[in-house]
Amino acid sequence: MESILEQAKLWLAHYGMQVVGAIAILVLGILAAKAFTKIFRKVLRRAKIDETLVSFGGNMLQFVMIMLVVIAALSRLGFQTSSLIAMMGAAALAVGLSLQSNLSNLAAGVLILIFRPFRLGEMVEMGGILGKVEEITIMVTKLRMVDGKLAIMPNTKAFNDKLINFTAAKKRRVDLVIGIGYGDDIKKAKDILQRLVEEDPRVLKEPKPSIIVLNLGDSSVDIGVRPWTKNTDWWAVKCDLTEKIKLTFDAEGINIPYPQRDVHLYPTAGSGNSSQGVSE
Repeated sequence: MESILEQAKLWLAHYGMQVVGAIAILVLGILAAKAFTKIFRKVLRRAKIDETLVSFGGNMLQFVMIMLVVIAALSRLGFQTSSLIAMMGAAALAVGLSLQSNLSNLAAGVLILIFRPFRLGEMVEMGGILGKVEEITIMVTKLRMVDGKLAIMPNTKAFNDKLINFTAAKKRRVDLVIGIGYGDDIKKAKDILQRLVEEDPRVLKEPKPSIIVLNLGDSSVDIGVRPWTKNTDWWAVKCDLTEKIKLTFDAEGINIPYPQRDVHLYPTAGSGNSSQGVSE
């Protein structure tokens, strides 16, 4: 028993200060890491950085600082930390190579949260998918499609592919193409369209709506109707105007034609001498 106590005294005399120093480094270092991380998050919030990025950045900073504190504590105890750092670097490189695509998504997620090409609740089209932005995370962006389905886009695709943001601007133009028959009065049709547009209170005065002849088609004269509305009114105005135009044209006797084709049937031997014309 005395020999054990004697050995303990010798060990404490030799290593005691190192252990106390390592514990002090560990405790004070962890407290400092938490305090510095808290300040870092406050600075990011004052800069109006997204909360997801604030949380991610704070966690990463705290992790790195605590790892440095642990290495410093081990060094105080006499461990060779250079080999440990080399091993950690090699492990980080191996993990980075195996998770290359995930790290690309992470980097793209950080860029999305910083540059804000789209925000929560906005209607966007990315990667050929149309939907409302429901959630933005570090790795993926979630879209609620118009039919209720949930689309999950990797952030590399969301950031690098062609993106159309339909709600980023406050105003949006409604584009309608209305065809009338060649025998109908173009001026009368344009006057009716102008009146219907001006009667809708949701149509903005500026920019002014335009009613223009776009094309002389195969079976119709195509007139473009282009009023401007608030983003929130766009869909309702488009649907309401389409219905009102059809009802008003019917009442005014203006024809909205559909494509027609003349099919000529020629007689074969023994079937007669006359040809027939059939309209479709």
